[in-house]
Amino acid sequence: MNSVGKQALSRLRSVSKRRAGGLAARSFASACQEQPEIYDVVVVGGGATGCALASALCASKTLSKLRVAVVDPAKLSQISQWQPPADTYLPRTLQITLSNKRYFERRGVWEHCYTDRVQPCDRAVVSDALGCGELDLDAAGALGGMALRDDSVAYMIETKNLVSGLLRSIYSSQRPIDMFERAKVVKIEAGRGQTKWPTVTLSDKSQLQARLLVGADGGNSQIRKFAGIGTYGTEYGQYGLVATLCLEQLNTTAFQRFLPTGPIAMLPFPNGYANLIWSLCPDELQMLKSVSDELFALLVNAAFRLSPEEMQCFFRMIQTGAADSDVMAEAAWRMDVFAGKPGSGDALASPLLAPAVAAIAPKSRLSFPLRLRMVDSLIAERVALVGDSGHVMHPLAGQGLNMGLEDVQSLVSVLEQAVQAGQDLGTKQVLSSYNKQRYLRNLAMQGVVDKLWHVFGAHAGPLVGMRSLAMNGLDGFAEAKKMLLKGMMA
Repeated sequence: MNSVGKQALSRLRSVSKRRAGGLAARSFASACQEQPEIYDVVVVGGGATGCALASALCASKTLSKLRVAVVDPAKLSQISQWQPPADTYLPRTLQITLSNKRYFERRGVWEHCYTDRVQPCDRAVVSDALGCGELDLDAAGALGGMALRDDSVAYMIETKNLVSGLLRSIYSSQRPIDMFERAKVVKIEAGRGQTKWPTVTLSDKSQLQARLLVGADGGNSQIRKFAGIGTYGTEYGQYGLVATLCLEQLNTTAFQRFLPTGPIAMLPFPNGYANLIWSLCPDELQMLKSVSDELFALLVNAAFRLSPEEMQCFFRMIQTGAADSDVMAEAAWRMDVFAGKPGSGDALASPLLAPAVAAIAPKSRLSFPLRLRMVDSLIAERVALVGDSGHVMHPLAGQGLNMGLEDVQSLVSVLEQAVQAGQDLGTKQVLSSYNKQRYLRNLAMQGVVDKLWHVFGAHAGPLVGMRSLAMNGLDGFAEAKKMLLKGMMA
């Protein structure tokens, strides 16, 4: 974090103390008052998307007179003062496109993040474990003279690093926003009369009445349920396992290998660290969460190198109760065979092969269910959805947050136009522009990612051959790769 961020953090400590007292007084008063507090915008959810929206509302001169509140059960003031660990990286990671990184820079958010912990990434290698398909997306090679100077295709950042930076940008702003931290939504009532502003009751007895209620509260959104917005989709029957890896060498390339059970990805971090995201069925997940850190690191190396049949051999050994030492011995022998020379380690290491994992950060293995969830609409009267409350998809493309940030930019633009035109910003008529801009785009991205998951999940020989042919064909088509990389930066 640079000097601007440090100054903001210093101001934040005093601001947090004042706001903590203000929150306590307001909460007590609201419990005693019959009338709820009136807000123009109430954002429910203080994660990355919710804080990005609050920060954008802070930064907008057009919306400077709006009264805004953010509600979240977490202790947001404590998250805003997060100090990163010196010897590791957190397993919850986000991938940000170049366009969204520039958006944060324009909004003054990026300077509040610990940018020395952000890893630019200009290369991604994708391979198919069942076939011979391989795709090398190297921006420097594909774009040639158009290669970016001081920018990159994508940026890897810890979730907490981004959220804490967003919160610092909010607290350091001259524009006050009321932060209802450690507060859960216990009830939402439809408004009465002509305006029909919804009233939100919090766990601390506070009541907030909103001209516009924004759901940024994730896949199980209470706001979406209150608005009666229907959902549809599917459960993939898999979980995403994340962990922090320590590599044997420095690395700035992202690697993804499609296994029969789902993709495994290694995303680079500075100083030889990496983030792992591995899609697994429930049984395999439990096995991998129960083995020792040493065996887990060896199995990650094996997953990027060995055949699916060999990986299933290891899982069967673990399932039948084999000792970790026996599984490690078997895996080490097979890895030596893969390298072509017993005892030689990773003799066949190349830029297209994921770097070897030396260790896993202790207690960094976390998991979450993988699903596809679409909504009937992103809006209702007095309600708008952003981020995961309006769309959930498989993380294989790393686009979840980027879609949420595009939601935020679109919604803020629509609200600015409404204020400039003197319109009521919470009406469905105004919000329909936001839904028109984002709904089909989100749906299209979800559809593409879902199709990719199904295509690479197919085991039939002809399909495997066709996708290998398609991957290798794309890899040899320079103009197609150039267009793909430009799309990834947008």
